[in-house]
Amino acid sequence: MILALGVFLPEVRPVMDSMLVLESGEILGRHYCRGVIGNNEVVACGGFVGKVEASMITQRMIDRFSPRLAVLTSGAAGIDESVEIGDVVVGTEFEEYDTIFPLSEGKMVMKASDSLLMRFLRVYFKAGKFGKILSGDAVVANSSIRDEVHSSYGGLALDMDSAPFAKVAYENGCGFIVLKTILDRADEQSNRDFDRNFANLSGRSADLLVEIMKNHYIDRE
Repeated sequence: MILALGVFLPEVRPVMDSMLVLESGEILGRHYCRGVIGNNEVVACGGFVGKVEASMITQRMIDRFSPRLAVLTSGAAGIDESVEIGDVVVGTEFEEYDTIFPLSEGKMVMKASDSLLMRFLRVYFKAGKFGKILSGDAVVANSSIRDEVHSSYGGLALDMDSAPFAKVAYENGCGFIVLKTILDRADEQSNRDFDRNFANLSGRSADLLVEIMKNHYIDRE
């Protein structure tokens, strides 16, 4: 089974709308659907903000459905000059920029799992931008803060959920992948850009996932 999560429900709605629904309900007050897309069994859920909620929902969905692969498909802010609004970033590394680990050596970076979907994207998704995604528990809408974070940690995109999602999936022995559509630049125009771009772009990475599932059997290793 494949687990598809969206921070906001519209970000995962294309998955829900494309499946032959076998079951629907609520988990922790969030709507979910389980069904089939192509030859893939998939369960989709959305509705969480921040690292705590991302961890909570991911863990509960894994406990309930025991997926082979978990996919986070939602929006993010671009922090590197190589990415533009509308680009889909495929996470290869994940790091919390606002969490300090005094007893650790160096930085705590989580590597993406080598799933069949990741290998497929590397070969066929030529428009994808592959790289590190940073996560923190605050919305960054200041170019100076953005540039400081980027200078210290690198990365292509910034969000509030990828790193905890990746950690929970990893600790549960579940393969994982993150697809993030760039909606703003984490600068002084971020609120305006997010509002302007969310309606048209929020489902782009989910559309990509749906297209792949319709044509390929990825629920396997």
